[in-house]
Amino acid sequence: MRKRYTTSRLIFRMADPAFARMTAEFFSENRELFEKCEERRTEEFFLPEFQEIWLDIQREKAKKGEWYSFYLFEKGKPHKVVGTLSLSQIQYGSLCSGVIGYRIDRLRQGEGLGTEAAREGTRIGFEELCLHRMEADVMPENLASLRVLEKCGYEKEGYFREYLKINGKWEDHIHMAVIRTEERTKKQEIAVVNQSKIAII
Repeated sequence: MRKRYTTSRLIFRMADPAFARMTAEFFSENRELFEKCEERRTEEFFLPEFQEIWLDIQREKAKKGEWYSFYLFEKGKPHKVVGTLSLSQIQYGSLCSGVIGYRIDRLRQGEGLGTEAAREGTRIGFEELCLHRMEADVMPENLASLRVLEKCGYEKEGYFREYLKINGKWEDHIHMAVIRTEERTKKQEIAVVNQSKIAII
């Protein structure tokens, strides 16, 4: 697991307290958009001081292999966060799965950045974390996010009624998942990987 990844347009950087002002700006500017599908945040969440603490918590969780949180930057623009990517609920043993999450700036919607981020996140989950399944839960009206997942090979596996309470209301969610292909499995078997201790380099 690396602290930095790149795709054609994006740079993925693992959570770092040094990003506090940039992440505070990102969440403040996208507050109204994100509150449509996430819990409502307290006012302090949008302060750089709170973000610094929050980013440090994310960094520590990554060291423990519990939750990997990345912030997305467009190439050539290192001072502006345009999105986030998270790989959480990492489990090995008989389940061997993880949950992917992503956000894209309100002004950059519709440019394919979400698909680019989700595709890379899925690749990391399969090829570097050696997971068998990647999953995501999406509100039915979030058609854009459902399309992103479908482009990345995710399929609908279930419909969870009143699954998460968002802004005081229990919301239904569609459960999406993708399973690692045989081709990816063979690639991973070439190297010996200790799944319980994935080093961050």
